[in-house]
Amino acid sequence: MIREQDYVALFHSIHKVLAAEKILKEQSVDFLLIPAPSELSSACGLAIRFAPELALEIGSILSDADLTPAELFVRDGAGFRKL
Repeated sequence: MIREQDYVALFHSIHKVLAAEKILKEQSVDFLLIPAPSELSSACGLAIRFAPELALEIGSILSDADLTPAELFVRDGAGFRKL
């Protein structure tokens, strides 16, 4: 379930999302690997969901690992807003 204001990060490939999952687990960051929401486009079908207060930390970790998400969305009401 994606809560109001949760962030959803999409990646271009399953390889990248799984690499991001591995790195975030190694850093003990609170996130969840989820099926990509059907209203969002994702070639690999998976996404990473996390709380807004972790956005800077997760963004920094993924950037340092050259795993910047292809797209980033925030849950906004009944839909999603692209960031």
